[in-house]
Amino acid sequence: METIAFFTKQGRRLPCFCFDGVVSTNDEAKRIIREGGPKCFAVTATEQTGGRGRHGRAFLSLAERGLYLSFVCPVTTENCASFGVLSALAVAELLREFFGLDVTFKWPNDVMADGKKICGILPESVVGKGGERYVVSGMGVNFFYSAEELGALSDIATSAVLCCKNEQLKCRFEQDRSGALRAAAVRLAELAAEIADETESGEDLVAEYAARLDTLGKKVRYTGVDGRRRTGVATGVAPDCALIVKRLGKEERIAWGEVTTVVRNGRKRRLT
Repeated sequence: METIAFFTKQGRRLPCFCFDGVVSTNDEAKRIIREGGPKCFAVTATEQTGGRGRHGRAFLSLAERGLYLSFVCPVTTENCASFGVLSALAVAELLREFFGLDVTFKWPNDVMADGKKICGILPESVVGKGGERYVVSGMGVNFFYSAEELGALSDIATSAVLCCKNEQLKCRFEQDRSGALRAAAVRLAELAAEIADETESGEDLVAEYAARLDTLGKKVRYTGVDGRRRTGVATGVAPDCALIVKRLGKEERIAWGEVTTVVRNGRKRRLT
């Protein structure tokens, strides 16, 4: 393990623990928290042998093909879920800076490029050694995957090199994948720290998130608080990042869960 330390704009020292390979960066981050590690830090790895998404779904994490990073910061119960959602803003800025990509979001925190998923985010809440609550925001960004490496997932997933139109940029990064991923990991940790600082200071980032949210204005199918499946139109995002859906003239908040868009031919596309 190697540790890269730097200071955020708020003057806070942020260690980034770098591994060649782990089962899961989220799992490694949770171990560090429970052992009484720093208040705010990041964990990154070149490969995950047990990467996962929501509901325990497997997350493709081949060596030196993606950026696998978990960012940790203390949170309150109220802003734990919202920070996980707003982490997508850090990924969006990273992809703009490194590859010139303009991405969108699928609620709550899938990052999309050219209509396909380029990054998945898994936020988890953890209680530390002293009883403090932390959010672990795991981010898996597809950097160097080819369509062949994505395999059956290529219908719904993509990578930065597949979407980038700048051949010089792509060649430069391809020549030194390891260096590019290391630099991107540090930058993503910095960007996530900025989101954490802005959230803590009360800055409203929800409008910026909603401006990229492709789900808005679409007909969606979701599970209500009573457990029943319903259909409505996604109309907005609440201050806590819950999705607002309008149905039968009334609004309903969806804090988390399975939401699918209803496309014209009647097929469904899962958002979360």
